[in-house]
Amino acid sequence: MNISPYEFRAFNCYLCIKWLCKVVISSIFTNITIIHEERLPLYGPLIVVSNHNNQFVDAALLIYAIPRQMCFLVATKTLKRKLIGTLCTLAGCISVYRPDDFKYTGVGKIHWKKGTNLINGKDTKFTLDLNVGDKLQFELDKKSIVEIISDTQLKLESTLDVDCPDRNGIRFSVIPKMDQSETYEQVSASLKSGNSIVIFPEGGSHDRTNLLPLKPGVALMAFYSILDGAQDVVILPVGLVYNNVKKDQSDATIYYGNVITITKEDCDEFERDRRSVVTKLLGKIEVELNNCLITSPDIKIKEWIDLCASLYPPERSKIPVNIAFDLRKFISRIFWKYGDLPETKHLIDNLSIYKKTLQRGFLHDDEIWLLKQSMYSAFLSFLEDSICLICYSIIGLSFAPLWVPLYLLSNYLAERHRVKALKNSSVKLVGTDVFVSYKCLVLLVVVPILNLSLGLIIGVYFYGDLKRTFYSVFCCVTFLPLLYYVNLKYARKLPRLLRQLHVVPLIVMGRINIWREKERELITMRTELQILVRNFVHKMGPRVSDTFLSELSSVFPKVLIDSDTTRLNLIRQHYMPIFSTQPADIGEEVL
Repeated sequence: MNISPYEFRAFNCYLCIKWLCKVVISSIFTNITIIHEERLPLYGPLIVVSNHNNQFVDAALLIYAIPRQMCFLVATKTLKRKLIGTLCTLAGCISVYRPDDFKYTGVGKIHWKKGTNLINGKDTKFTLDLNVGDKLQFELDKKSIVEIISDTQLKLESTLDVDCPDRNGIRFSVIPKMDQSETYEQVSASLKSGNSIVIFPEGGSHDRTNLLPLKPGVALMAFYSILDGAQDVVILPVGLVYNNVKKDQSDATIYYGNVITITKEDCDEFERDRRSVVTKLLGKIEVELNNCLITSPDIKIKEWIDLCASLYPPERSKIPVNIAFDLRKFISRIFWKYGDLPETKHLIDNLSIYKKTLQRGFLHDDEIWLLKQSMYSAFLSFLEDSICLICYSIIGLSFAPLWVPLYLLSNYLAERHRVKALKNSSVKLVGTDVFVSYKCLVLLVVVPILNLSLGLIIGVYFYGDLKRTFYSVFCCVTFLPLLYYVNLKYARKLPRLLRQLHVVPLIVMGRINIWREKERELITMRTELQILVRNFVHKMGPRVSDTFLSELSSVFPKVLIDSDTTRLNLIRQHYMPIFSTQPADIGEEVL
């Protein structure tokens, strides 16, 4: 197999980018889990489609995880940025014109009536200013132009559901139709060579808890490539799920979906009726992509889904990430379908009270079992955690004077960028999708500059000659990032250790003063909630689907849950607060 010099250079550049992505991803995330990795085709033409919830981090995570060279479709606007544009070019990305990036304000004003697709203009120049296929941007919708009748009149593809808010007309924005033929040619050439393409079909990044409407480009590229000679093209949906991505202790899950194939019959039908075939393929992609994600109606419901998934299994169970992921998907289906029912609202009210109680106690749900320890176990845990805290503090904070200012600066600049991006976006909720990405870009620039400056200062001040100054700069640029990384890894463990140390005084005070209610209240509340969540899932699940409980049991055996529920019903009286029950021997958790 002959490899051209250009392909050899491109591969070497991609290896460098892959190494950089591994460094960045390992620094951001505490745990990275890949589910159904066996579904990833390692050879042949492949189109990877993924959700886009974290701007540049999404691409870095895919490069980190997928063991083959990939070519990303990147907006032309992004390629023009200095740092990220250079990295994208080195990675061999394909430029794509994103219509929203070329949006402009039209000349004059427009007005219309409800129930019509006819737009009238005032002081407008439709014949010069617009083209058929362009879209008019309304407050909550976009409509394509199908006919330009005159300078002051045009027709849209469908009728408008509301009246014009101002009789005198309003200003309007135009999203031009872009010629993507060059992009399609590059994608087709890449797939014909057996390479893989990565597309984020939602268009832009966002922080919503469900998918945005998918753009038809991914379907068109697949069909055009096959018609152009690419063979055995498959589409692989990949779900990227983040947990507490804005915080330092965050996790990432990569979920490979079922591959989607395009048959010869689909291609023949595409040549006859493109619109219906593209819509059908987009529907398949959307269904499979949703199966790779944990979606919810809003951010708050997402929190309740996660908390329910934490309460449903038996306490202290070691649940594999893939099982926990599937459990959250099952619970998500209930909240989507029956989120407005009284039973669901009752559950949410109880979850809300429990969460506030946890926050007041500076605890997480998976740490409540610590309150059941005996005095002896609590003392041993306290001793162990204290030693770990001292060791981790020494290792994790030894270079803090150097990296903490960088950390604070990157957070400050990323927060400013988040606020700015949120103002300019109509789809972002909070703007967390740009926060981590911008923070990484800041650190990629600032960290080398700081290390270089530090090396120069040490070399000039302590040595004074050029050779030793060079060695000083080399050592600072090479080894300081490694020390920052080690520091960061151990510093991230300190908050959890501090919370566990906080538990011991609660246990001691509870044994000294049996009238203290805090730890008893938390234990009892969690026990009651576990039973409530299980009853809710077992009651509402069959309403979602006749096979819901059997599917759930295949992931998490119901017999396990039922036996644990029986145990909870037997022991919950032992931890009931004093004011509502008689004094009893406090059961202790067996370690």
